[in-house]
Amino acid sequence: MSSESGSSANKRTGKTGDRKVTRKAHDVNVALRRAYDSAVEESIPQSMLDLLGKLS
Repeated sequence: MSSESGSSANKRTGKTGDRKVTRKAHDVNVALRRAYDSAVEESIPQSMLDLLGKLS
């Protein structure tokens, strides 16, 4: 019985299904990269630098 449901699942996931997942994964990757790059480009607030200076 489980082999039947597995084969029907395989029929539903073809090249089109794989391509959609790949496209979604690419879109997520691009969005995460943009968010990371934006965060890296932000300057560190002076108040945070002052706090870090107190630690040393």
